[in-house]
Amino acid sequence: MNDKKHLPMAWHFERVSARESYTFRWGRGAGVITVHRGDARGSHGDDGLVDTVQVGTDWIDDQDVRVQAKKWIRANAGRGVR
Repeated sequence: MNDKKHLPMAWHFERVSARESYTFRWGRGAGVITVHRGDARGSHGDDGLVDTVQVGTDWIDDQDVRVQAKKWIRANAGRGVR
């Protein structure tokens, strides 16, 4: 049994460059991923919030969060989103 599917939130941290990094937070049942500037793993607040991505589904495991993070980075990183 995959115990991760019962977690209420999942986070993923991604360093884009020496000066640019983001944390992606996906709360179960939220239908959105919040994107935060810097390392905000484990946070529940909106400090450093730079974007909210509508996903309309729940995550199954950590891989789902990583996949969505990579999509967001390809579309937004390095474009002044800070």
